[in-house]
Amino acid sequence: MKNNEGKTIGQSEQDDPKTMWTIDMSKCTLCGECVDACKRGILKIKDKRVIITSQIDCNWCGDCASVCASDAIELT
Repeated sequence: MKNNEGKTIGQSEQDDPKTMWTIDMSKCTLCGECVDACKRGILKIKDKRVIITSQIDCNWCGDCASVCASDAIELT
């Protein structure tokens, strides 16, 4: 079975994300600055929402959160 990232559930723990991030859509203005700031190219705007295409490929550098003028992105 695959999750919404296309990852097969049951892969080894080493493939699990180190942390999670969330976007408060009530704060997000869809400006796209976070998409442009992501050096890995894993953020996209789809259906009027910012999405991450792969949590596993994220290195949690914080660039997306640091450019967010509305403080909508929170790394946990």
